[in-house]
Formats: sequence, C-alpha cells, structure tokens
Amino acid sequence: MTRLTRKSRGIATALSLGVAMATFGSVAQAATCSYSISNEWSTGYTGTITIDNTDSSALNGWNVNWQYNTNRITSSWNANVSGSNPYSASDLGWNGNISPGQVVEFGFQVDKNGGSAETPSVNGTVCSSSGTGSSADTSTPASSAYSASSVATSGQQCNWYGTLYSLCSNTQSGWGWESNASCIAATTCSSQPDPYGIVGGGEDPTPSSSSSSSSSVQPVPSSSSSSFESSSSVAPSSSSSSMTSSSVSSVDWSERADNPFVGANWYVDQNWAANATASGGAAIADVSTAVWMDRIGAIVATEPGQLGLRDHLDAALDQGANLFQVVIYDLPNRDCHALASNGELKMAEDGFNRYVNEYIAPIVEILSDPAYSSIRIIAIIEPDSLPNLVTNLSTPACMEATGPGGYVDGTRHTLNELGKLPNVYSYIDIGHSGWLGWDDNFQEATVLIADAIKGADKGVDSIAGFVSNTSGYTPLREPFLDSLVSSTIGGGGNQVRSADFYEWNMHFSEISFVQAWRDRMISLGFPSTIGMLIDTSRNGWGGSERPTAVSTSTELNTFVDQSRVDRRLHRGNWCNQAGGIGERPQIAPEPGIDAYVWVKPPGESDGVAEAGIIDPNDPAKGFDGFCDPTFTTVNGAGTGALPGAPHAGRWFPEAFQILLENAYPPLD
Repeated sequence: MTRLTRKSRGIATALSLGVAMATFGSVAQAATCSYSISNEWSTGYTGTITIDNTDSSALNGWNVNWQYNTNRITSSWNANVSGSNPYSASDLGWNGNISPGQVVEFGFQVDKNGGSAETPSVNGTVCSSSGTGSSADTSTPASSAYSASSVATSGQQCNWYGTLYSLCSNTQSGWGWESNASCIAATTCSSQPDPYGIVGGGEDPTPSSSSSSSSSVQPVPSSSSSSFESSSSVAPSSSSSSMTSSSVSSVDWSERADNPFVGANWYVDQNWAANATASGGAAIADVSTAVWMDRIGAIVATEPGQLGLRDHLDAALDQGANLFQVVIYDLPNRDCHALASNGELKMAEDGFNRYVNEYIAPIVEILSDPAYSSIRIIAIIEPDSLPNLVTNLSTPACMEATGPGGYVDGTRHTLNELGKLPNVYSYIDIGHSGWLGWDDNFQEATVLIADAIKGADKGVDSIAGFVSNTSGYTPLREPFLDSLVSSTIGGGGNQVRSADFYEWNMHFSEISFVQAWRDRMISLGFPSTIGMLIDTSRNGWGGSERPTAVSTSTELNTFVDQSRVDRRLHRGNWCNQAGGIGERPQIAPEPGIDAYVWVKPPGESDGVAEAGIIDPNDPAKGFDGFCDPTFTTVNGAGTGALPGAPHAGRWFPEAFQILLENAYPPLD
C-alpha cells in the first residue's frame, strides 16, 4: 500500500472529481452559467453552479452572483463565496482558467429557511446568458433529468447504473424506487446525467401502499434526514437475523447508531485467531480484526481454508456478533503508486465496469441479505485511493485514476450502493499524518475528499466518518514531542518540526491529525457528529527501545531521534516495519473518535520482500522496493523492512513475533 509523504512540487493536484477542473475567464459573455440541485432533504439541499466555456478563447478568472427569496447558504467549496444574499463567488486560482469547451463547478449547502428549494438565475460578466431558474423559481432545471422537487408518476422508472427501479411505497419518505425487493429513497435519481435518470410517464403516485410494487420492501431513510440523527436512517434489530429475503418488509428496525461501535459485540475472524494463537499470540486472539475483500476472488472462497464474505457473516451470527468490519479494496488502478498491493482491475481494461458489476454488486447482494440485518457493517472504503490523487499524480497510473471511471467515480458508486443498506456504516480512508499532515497536502486532501463524498447520492450523509492509519505504523501520540512541535532546540532557533524525521509536518501523532481533519470536515459542511477511526493494530512501538524520557541533547535531529517512539528509519517507510501491537480496540477513546480499530490484522504481510515471487492466487500483487530490506529509497534512507516477507495479506509469523514483543501497552 502506498505510504509516500509529501507530494512532488509542480505536480497539479486539482482533480476532476467528476468535474473538469478547467479555468474560467473574465471576458464578458463567454460561458453558460447554470444552477442545479444535487441532493435535497426536508430543511436544505446541496447545489452546484456550473460554468461552461462555450467560447473559442480561454477564460481567465471568473466571478458570478445570484440571489434567493428565502434560501440561505451555510457552507461552500471550490470557490470564494461572499455576501449574505445576494451572493457572489469567485475562483480559487487553481480553477480560474477555463479552456474552450471545458467546464468548472463549485458547490454549496443551502438552508431552505422555511421555504422550498430555489433555483435562481446565475449572472456575471463571464455568463453569456442568465442561468437556469430565477430567484423565485423552484422548478426542476431543464438540464437535469430529475430533482427532488419534481413529481414522480406511476408509470415512471429510475434508470440507476443500468438497473431500472419502479415506483414503490416507502414508509418514511412516502414513495421511492424499487428493484429486487429494495425500496430506495425518492431522490436517488436526482440530477443524474444521461443515460441515467427518470424514464416513462403516468399518473401521480400516492404516499401509500397502493403505489407499491408487488414485492415486499424494507424501510429506508428518507433523503430528507441526516444519517447521523436518531430519527433518520435505521438499523435492524437482532430479532430479524433469521429472516429470509421474502420477509424483508417485516423487519423490526431500530434507531441507527451515531457511533455504531457503542454496545456492539465485535466479530472475531477465527482464521486470524488460529494463526495468532499458533504464533504465540493467544493473549490477543480474541480481538476483532477487519476482513479484507481485496479481490473478486475473496468474495466467494476460492482457496482451501479461506472464508468468503458470506462465510464470515455466517460465522458472525454463530458468534452472536452484531458488528462486522470489512475493507472494500479493489478499485481499478488500485494502489497506483506502489506495487505490493496492486489490484486486479485496470482502467484501460474496462476496470470500472468490472468493479461495478463483478465486485461491488455481489458484495452488496450479500450484505443486503436480511439474515445479516442485525449486524452493523463497518465498511472501510478503499484505503489509499483518494490520498494518492493528492500526492502522486506524477505516476501515470495515478493520473489515469483522476479521470472518468477512476477513484472518485468508483468511490461514489461504492458509497451510493452501500448507502442503500441501513445497517452499513461507511468510513472513508484518509491516509495518515505522515502522508497528508503537511499544511498543503492537508488543505488539498480535505477539499478533494470532501468534494468526492458530496458528489455521492446522499452527499455528506453518505458516510459515518473517516479512518486513518489503515495498515499504518504512525503512533497515536509522541508523548515527549507532541507539545514541542513549534519549540526550538539548540542555539539556531530550529523548530522541532523542522527535524529531518518530521520535515516541517505539524502532526507528529495520529490523534492530532484526525482531530484536525474532523474539525476541517465539519467546516466544509459535514455534520458535527462525524466520527473518526484509527487503525492501532501495529503502531504501539513498545519494547526495550521505546524512550522513557525526553532527550537532553541540544542538537535538533539527535534530540528528535532520541525522543520519538516511532523508530522507523524514515516516516515514509510503510512495508513490514518492526512496530508493535498497539492499543487494543476501544470505543470513543478520545473526543470525535468513534473507536480505535484493528483494520490490518497483525501478522499479515504488507508485501513480498523479494522480486520474482508470484502469488498464484493473487498474481496482481507484485514486488515493491519498499519491502526489500536492502533497498535505499527515494528518500535516501533504508526501508527498515523485515526480511523474508510473503505477499501482501499472507501470514508472516516472524513479523508477528516482533509485533508481540514490541506491544504497547504491553501484553499481559
């Protein structure tokens, strides 16, 4: 998995996120400006303003304005928005130039303020004509196939990623779209581009069972409510665990948890527990670890002794567990900057369609089985994907992943599909502090990842939170250094953060990073209940070499090296490090943190240590120099990788022994 740190200078990092990040001009009447509604709920909505350069000349810089009757903006992204009605928006520099035929968009969240959703006209010298709607207009924009304010009719169908959904009754939102006995929210087809959207016609439906299809349907949350509020989306009670697909409508749904880990009985993977016990780790063999769906062949067991997804879920029921952690990890061009965990799907080989149809679809089919409706599914979404789009665009596979069918489209599709299941809680991976912790990386990453999520069907309510340090080694705290980030050492006035190991990164520890990330996301329009997870499976850094006091040296690098608990040769080293078992999983250990979790099962390899070795069951995984103990990295340091490692995900008993020895807190 990719664990590089700072991005290469001069590499563009403004990405498409489904929108061309071209720039706009100040030349009068050169572009078409339009306003559309993205996602709508009872009290508000997210909107988008699009500027399409229809001129033959490039535009340099842009400013537009609009005004509401009752609606008011609460937050925005990808533009400098000012005013308090009327509003004005201007470019951010990186999205200020629009080439001919290119488009730029920016978004915002709107409070209806007691009224209905409005689609005002967009004006400005850059606009060739007034945009869609007017200040009093609440109708559907002409450019949109459907919006929540339009009236659905009984003969209509929703074409969603090639599946036709028919009208159905929805006990919470009045009506919705139904396919395969699943009733999805009314707004699922909102603002979908051709060929998706609404097809057909007929009479107005009524919000009652008379408009339902013949299939029984399960209640789903109304699109008008936040998935973090107890009155909104819901999770099934344990009484439904033995139900079959024909009895979905009788599921007894309970309130959806703000923190899904509270009051839960966590599933323990018995295959991992057996390996841990056999390797001397009986003391932690009862700890819950995530199950990785790292290839299509992992969904249904193809190897002797392997458990497929349904096998694991059945085992969870046998254990009486009601919380199950699964890693969704098979995007096209996966791990685009590294080789150890390269995936099987390539964008150039129809990877996106395979991801949708051969990977996500069967996972969703299994997870939607009512037999598992009592289990809270914690979905860790695509480790390392979106962070790679911030720092590694100099790698062709990463640059390719910025385009259509790449990481953003794949992530949004995953969120949309999992969002149909009320007992699934999705957490988006955000790398770690030693990767995105620098100010420039942090700012670009938060905007990019926020925009990717906001473009999903349920917007900011598509996720339960974010997860950091997945498969990582960054400690929760640097007990002797965290408070000294900006302090100076020696007579030269050198700040501690300027040491070679930290390279001016403000975040020495993972808790500092995730709490800053959470605050930033709330400022970008995410709910204040958003939660964070930290993978603590291997970041303990205990043992005899763990420092017990701050250094007394006055030489900066010596001071830092003698004081830090993270003993890697370089902070960017990520493969098979001599870390230690970290904090055991805990619920709500710090403000804003839902849980410490073990996403990476301790003892499983990060990547093969020698070139030329093929994993016959997963040949896409290759050799990366960062896993070779003899390799000198681009950072000029050794890798610190342990010798003799098998391919990523395979059991590595020698590494497990070191993790046990270096556990912190120490094992009993």
